[in-house]
Amino acid sequence: MVASNAEAKTFFTSQHPVIDLILSDIQLGDGLSFEALRCAPVGVPVIFTTAYDQYAVQAFKFNSLDYLLKPIDETELRAALQKVQTIKTTATNTDAITQLLDVLGKGPIRYRERFLIPHKADEFLIIPASEVSHFVIQDGVVRLCTLSGVRHQLGMTLDEVESQLDPQRFMRVNRQYIVNASAVDKLSAWFQGKLRIYIKGFPDDEITVSKEKVSAVKRWLDS
Repeated sequence: MVASNAEAKTFFTSQHPVIDLILSDIQLGDGLSFEALRCAPVGVPVIFTTAYDQYAVQAFKFNSLDYLLKPIDETELRAALQKVQTIKTTATNTDAITQLLDVLGKGPIRYRERFLIPHKADEFLIIPASEVSHFVIQDGVVRLCTLSGVRHQLGMTLDEVESQLDPQRFMRVNRQYIVNASAVDKLSAWFQGKLRIYIKGFPDDEITVSKEKVSAVKRWLDS
């Protein structure tokens, strides 16, 4: 798994990998993934998984077989993988896709349920995911913020945190914040078509959502 265009381009160009399928978000840490996909091997199918709906037309220029909006529905993901499997004809190309379908068929995906946080020299706190208000990265440090208003430093990247959370409950609303739906107090219109999210217990945190992602955030909160 890669989290940026730079990492993806290095992977595509220097390792000469045999790739069955690319699962790609639209927004990576350093820009849109289309930049990296220009370096991908020709003919490899792509399934886009994203919170942005306005890039669909552009996505289908990159051998895209499907465009799944977050939060991702398991049935839609399964259908997309089966579509790829149908198109592929050799056993070599279908092995990895079959494995993904097998994983989906074994039951619901398990997401992180708790976090172990260093507290003192010889102590750790155990914080259930359900008690997390949001995650924020400031000055390169990721912090876990609880519903009770406490902030804890977390030894993970925001991309790592996002990949382990239930997308029905948590959403990466911008590059700096991952928010728990149950912690959202209210929304308000912001400048230039943007949206501001107010979090319970953290009135001073200015969390803004880009105009392009407003509809996805509203759809997530209304689900």
